[in-house]
Amino acid sequence: MTEARPAVVVVTAAYNAAATIERTLASVARQTWRPLEHVMVDGGSTDGTRALLERQGPSVRWTSEPDRGLYDAMNKGLTHVRDRDAYVVFLNADDTFYSDDAIERVLAASAGEELLYGRLERHDEELDDRDIIGREVTARDLVLGMRCHHQAMLTRARVFDRVGGFDLRYRIAADYDWAVRVFLNGTVTKRFVPIVVSTMSRGGLSDRRYLRSVRERWTIVRRHYPFFELMRYTAWTGFGDYLRYYLQQGLKRMGWLRQAREARRRLRARGAS
Repeated sequence: MTEARPAVVVVTAAYNAAATIERTLASVARQTWRPLEHVMVDGGSTDGTRALLERQGPSVRWTSEPDRGLYDAMNKGLTHVRDRDAYVVFLNADDTFYSDDAIERVLAASAGEELLYGRLERHDEELDDRDIIGREVTARDLVLGMRCHHQAMLTRARVFDRVGGFDLRYRIAADYDWAVRVFLNGTVTKRFVPIVVSTMSRGGLSDRRYLRSVRERWTIVRRHYPFFELMRYTAWTGFGDYLRYYLQQGLKRMGWLRQAREARRRLRARGAS
Protein backbone atom coordinates (compact mmCIF):
# COMPACT_ATOMS: atom_id res chain seq x y z
CA MET A 1 0.00 0.00 0.00
CA THR A 2 1.45 3.36 -1.04
CA GLU A 3 1.67 6.00 1.67
CA ALA A 4 -0.45 9.09 1.08
CA ARG A 5 1.50 12.22 0.29
CA PRO A 6 2.90 13.35 3.65
CA ALA A 7 2.16 16.87 4.79
CA VAL A 8 5.05 19.32 5.02
CA VAL A 9 5.14 22.12 7.58
CA VAL A 10 7.64 24.95 7.14
CA VAL A 11 8.44 26.68 10.43
CA THR A 12 9.97 30.16 10.34
CA ALA A 13 11.13 32.01 13.43
CA ALA A 14 11.29 35.77 12.98
CA TYR A 15 12.12 38.91 14.90
CA ASN A 16 12.22 42.35 13.29
CA ALA A 17 12.56 40.68 9.90
CA ALA A 18 10.46 43.04 7.77
CA ALA A 19 13.39 43.61 5.39
CA THR A 20 13.67 39.94 4.42
CA ILE A 21 10.55 38.04 5.46
CA GLU A 22 8.57 38.72 2.28
CA ARG A 23 11.00 36.77 0.09
CA THR A 24 10.88 33.87 2.56
CA LEU A 25 7.07 33.90 2.54
CA ALA A 26 7.01 34.02 -1.26
CA SER A 27 9.53 31.19 -1.54
CA VAL A 28 7.39 28.92 0.65
CA ALA A 29 4.19 29.86 -1.19
CA ARG A 30 5.78 28.90 -4.53
CA GLN A 31 6.62 25.35 -3.43
CA THR A 32 4.89 22.83 -5.68
CA TRP A 33 4.44 20.23 -2.94
CA ARG A 34 1.01 19.87 -1.37
CA PRO A 35 -0.17 19.52 1.35
CA LEU A 36 2.10 22.27 2.71
CA GLU A 37 1.62 24.73 5.54
CA HIS A 38 3.73 27.66 6.72
CA VAL A 39 3.95 28.38 10.46
CA MET A 40 5.44 31.75 11.39
CA VAL A 41 6.58 32.40 14.96
CA ASP A 42 7.31 36.08 15.49
CA GLY A 43 9.05 37.18 18.66
CA GLY A 44 7.01 40.37 19.09
CA SER A 45 8.59 42.43 16.31
CA THR A 46 8.35 46.23 16.30
CA ASP A 47 9.50 46.91 12.71
CA GLY A 48 6.40 46.03 10.70
CA THR A 49 6.90 42.24 10.56
CA ARG A 50 3.56 41.66 12.26
CA ALA A 51 1.75 43.90 9.76
CA LEU A 52 3.20 41.80 6.93
CA LEU A 53 1.98 38.61 8.60
CA GLU A 54 -1.50 40.04 9.08
CA ARG A 55 -1.79 40.35 5.29
CA GLN A 56 -1.07 36.65 4.68
CA GLY A 57 -3.74 34.20 3.66
CA PRO A 58 -4.94 31.04 5.43
CA SER A 59 -1.93 29.02 4.26
CA VAL A 60 0.20 30.89 6.82
CA ARG A 61 -0.49 30.38 10.52
CA TRP A 62 1.34 32.80 12.75
CA THR A 63 1.78 34.01 16.30
CA SER A 64 3.48 37.14 17.60
CA GLU A 65 4.65 37.36 21.20
CA PRO A 66 7.94 37.77 23.08
CA ASP A 67 10.10 34.67 23.28
CA ARG A 68 13.48 33.55 24.59
CA GLY A 69 15.26 33.64 21.25
CA LEU A 70 15.54 31.69 18.02
CA TYR A 71 15.39 28.16 19.44
CA ASP A 72 12.50 28.95 21.77
CA ALA A 73 10.60 30.20 18.72
CA MET A 74 11.48 27.04 16.80
CA ASN A 75 10.20 24.91 19.68
CA LYS A 76 6.99 26.94 19.72
CA GLY A 77 6.61 26.30 16.02
CA LEU A 78 6.72 22.57 16.65
CA THR A 79 3.71 22.82 18.96
CA HIS A 80 1.63 23.96 15.98
CA VAL A 81 2.34 20.80 13.97
CA ARG A 82 -0.74 18.68 14.56
CA ASP A 83 0.13 15.79 12.24
CA ARG A 84 3.04 13.92 13.84
CA ASP A 85 3.72 12.10 10.54
CA ALA A 86 4.26 15.42 8.76
CA TYR A 87 7.71 16.54 7.72
CA VAL A 88 8.98 19.71 9.38
CA VAL A 89 11.59 21.99 7.83
CA PHE A 90 12.93 25.12 9.54
CA LEU A 91 13.53 28.05 7.22
CA ASN A 92 14.92 31.21 8.79
CA ALA A 93 13.40 34.62 8.10
CA ASP A 94 16.17 35.53 5.63
CA ASP A 95 16.39 32.14 3.87
CA THR A 96 14.60 30.74 0.83
CA PHE A 97 14.09 27.42 -0.88
CA TYR A 98 16.62 26.83 -3.65
CA SER A 99 13.95 26.06 -6.24
CA ASP A 100 10.16 26.02 -6.41
CA ASP A 101 10.16 22.20 -6.51
CA ALA A 102 12.85 21.64 -3.87
CA ILE A 103 10.56 19.82 -1.43
CA GLU A 104 8.97 17.84 -4.26
CA ARG A 105 12.37 16.63 -5.43
CA VAL A 106 13.57 15.66 -1.95
CA LEU A 107 10.47 13.62 -1.19
CA ALA A 108 10.50 11.99 -4.64
CA ALA A 109 14.03 10.73 -3.91
CA SER A 110 13.11 9.29 -0.51
CA ALA A 111 11.39 6.20 0.79
CA GLY A 112 9.57 7.67 3.76
CA GLU A 113 12.58 7.91 6.09
CA GLU A 114 12.11 9.99 9.22
CA LEU A 115 15.02 12.33 8.52
CA LEU A 116 15.84 13.54 5.02
CA TYR A 117 18.78 15.87 4.61
CA GLY A 118 20.21 17.42 1.49
CA ARG A 119 22.53 20.14 0.32
CA LEU A 120 22.57 23.84 1.16
CA GLU A 121 23.51 26.92 -0.82
CA ARG A 122 25.20 29.65 1.21
CA HIS A 123 24.80 33.20 -0.05
CA ASP A 124 26.98 36.04 1.15
CA GLU A 125 25.12 39.08 -0.19
CA GLU A 126 27.81 41.51 0.95
CA LEU A 127 30.48 39.72 -1.11
CA ASP A 128 28.09 38.53 -3.84
CA ASP A 129 29.41 35.02 -3.22
CA ARG A 130 27.61 31.66 -3.32
CA ASP A 131 28.69 28.10 -2.63
CA ILE A 132 26.99 24.75 -2.05
CA ILE A 133 27.76 22.39 0.81
CA GLY A 134 26.39 19.09 2.08
CA ARG A 135 27.14 15.38 1.88
CA GLU A 136 26.19 12.13 3.55
CA VAL A 137 27.37 12.14 7.17
CA THR A 138 27.48 9.95 10.25
CA ALA A 139 27.24 10.81 13.93
CA ARG A 140 31.05 10.69 14.13
CA ASP A 141 31.35 13.23 11.30
CA LEU A 142 29.38 15.68 13.41
CA VAL A 143 32.07 15.72 16.09
CA LEU A 144 34.03 18.21 13.98
CA GLY A 145 31.10 20.56 13.43
CA MET A 146 27.73 20.98 11.81
CA ARG A 147 27.83 18.90 8.64
CA CYS A 148 24.13 19.25 7.84
CA HIS A 149 21.92 22.27 8.48
CA HIS A 150 18.32 22.64 9.57
CA GLN A 151 17.40 24.56 6.38
CA ALA A 152 18.25 21.42 4.40
CA MET A 153 16.59 18.87 6.73
CA LEU A 154 13.06 17.49 6.53
CA THR A 155 12.17 15.66 9.73
CA ARG A 156 9.03 13.77 10.72
CA ALA A 157 7.40 15.59 13.63
CA ARG A 158 7.36 12.38 15.65
CA VAL A 159 11.18 12.45 15.79
CA PHE A 160 10.98 15.53 18.01
CA ASP A 161 8.66 13.56 20.34
CA ARG A 162 11.33 10.87 20.54
CA VAL A 163 14.57 12.85 20.89
CA GLY A 164 13.25 16.17 22.18
CA GLY A 165 13.30 19.68 20.81
CA PHE A 166 15.98 22.37 20.88
CA ASP A 167 17.86 22.72 24.17
CA LEU A 168 17.62 26.34 25.30
CA ARG A 169 20.83 26.07 27.29
CA TYR A 170 22.55 26.68 23.97
CA ARG A 171 22.03 30.14 22.51
CA ILE A 172 23.93 29.62 19.25
CA ALA A 173 24.37 25.88 18.70
CA ALA A 174 21.10 24.26 19.83
CA ASP A 175 20.47 23.06 16.28
CA TYR A 176 23.87 21.34 16.32
CA ASP A 177 23.02 19.67 19.65
CA TRP A 178 19.71 18.50 18.19
CA ALA A 179 21.37 17.10 15.05
CA VAL A 180 23.90 15.20 17.18
CA ARG A 181 21.12 13.65 19.24
CA VAL A 182 19.25 12.58 16.11
CA PHE A 183 22.28 11.05 14.41
CA LEU A 184 23.27 9.21 17.59
CA ASN A 185 19.75 7.76 17.84
CA GLY A 186 19.78 4.52 15.91
CA THR A 187 15.98 4.27 15.81
CA VAL A 188 15.62 7.31 13.56
CA THR A 189 15.69 6.31 9.89
CA LYS A 190 17.80 8.68 7.80
CA ARG A 191 18.59 9.35 4.16
CA PHE A 192 20.90 11.82 2.43
CA VAL A 193 19.35 13.22 -0.73
CA PRO A 194 21.91 14.94 -3.02
CA ILE A 195 19.58 17.82 -3.82
CA VAL A 196 20.06 21.49 -2.95
CA VAL A 197 17.16 22.24 -0.63
CA SER A 198 17.56 25.83 0.52
CA THR A 199 19.59 29.00 0.25
CA MET A 200 20.93 30.29 3.57
CA SER A 201 21.97 33.91 3.99
CA ARG A 202 25.40 34.19 5.55
CA GLY A 203 25.89 36.63 8.40
CA GLY A 204 23.25 35.12 10.71
CA LEU A 205 23.47 34.55 14.45
CA SER A 206 26.00 31.72 14.27
CA ASP A 207 28.24 33.73 11.92
CA ARG A 208 28.10 36.88 14.02
CA ARG A 209 28.88 34.98 17.23
CA TYR A 210 31.00 32.24 15.73
CA LEU A 211 33.50 31.85 18.57
CA ARG A 212 30.72 31.45 21.10
CA SER A 213 29.23 28.74 18.90
CA VAL A 214 32.61 26.97 18.93
CA ARG A 215 32.59 26.97 22.74
CA GLU A 216 29.01 25.72 22.84
CA ARG A 217 29.86 22.92 20.42
CA TRP A 218 32.73 21.86 22.70
CA THR A 219 30.22 21.53 25.55
CA ILE A 220 27.87 19.55 23.32
CA VAL A 221 30.60 17.15 22.19
CA ARG A 222 31.65 16.63 25.81
CA ARG A 223 28.06 15.84 26.73
CA HIS A 224 27.25 13.37 23.96
CA TYR A 225 30.50 11.71 22.85
CA PRO A 226 33.24 9.60 24.47
CA PHE A 227 36.34 11.34 25.86
CA PHE A 228 38.57 10.48 22.88
CA GLU A 229 36.08 12.20 20.53
CA LEU A 230 36.20 15.29 22.74
CA MET A 231 39.99 15.26 22.41
CA ARG A 232 39.62 14.93 18.63
CA TYR A 233 37.33 17.95 18.56
CA THR A 234 39.64 19.93 20.85
CA ALA A 235 42.63 19.22 18.61
CA TRP A 236 40.67 20.08 15.49
CA THR A 237 39.12 23.31 16.73
CA GLY A 238 42.42 25.18 17.04
CA PHE A 239 43.00 24.86 13.30
CA GLY A 240 39.56 24.13 11.94
CA ASP A 241 37.72 26.82 13.88
CA TYR A 242 39.86 29.49 15.55
CA LEU A 243 42.57 29.78 12.89
CA ARG A 244 40.04 29.71 10.07
CA TYR A 245 37.92 32.36 11.79
CA TYR A 246 40.77 34.81 12.29
CA LEU A 247 42.11 34.14 8.80
CA GLN A 248 38.70 34.87 7.29
CA GLN A 249 38.38 38.07 9.29
CA GLY A 250 41.80 39.20 8.06
CA LEU A 251 41.01 38.37 4.44
CA LYS A 252 37.68 40.18 4.71
CA ARG A 253 39.35 43.35 6.02
CA MET A 254 41.79 43.25 3.10
CA GLY A 255 39.01 42.63 0.59
CA TRP A 256 40.35 39.21 -0.41
CA LEU A 257 37.79 36.86 1.16
CA ARG A 258 35.73 36.24 -1.96
CA GLN A 259 38.83 35.45 -4.01
CA ALA A 260 40.10 33.09 -1.30
CA ARG A 261 36.78 31.24 -1.24
CA GLU A 262 36.82 30.89 -5.03
CA ALA A 263 40.38 29.57 -5.00
CA ARG A 264 39.41 27.03 -2.35
CA ARG A 265 36.46 25.84 -4.43
CA ARG A 266 38.69 25.41 -7.48
CA LEU A 267 41.16 23.33 -5.50
CA ARG A 268 38.37 21.13 -4.17
CA ALA A 269 36.91 20.66 -7.65
CA ARG A 270 40.34 19.74 -9.01
CA GLY A 271 40.87 17.24 -6.22
CA ALA A 272 37.48 15.64 -6.86
CA SER A 273 38.08 15.27 -10.61
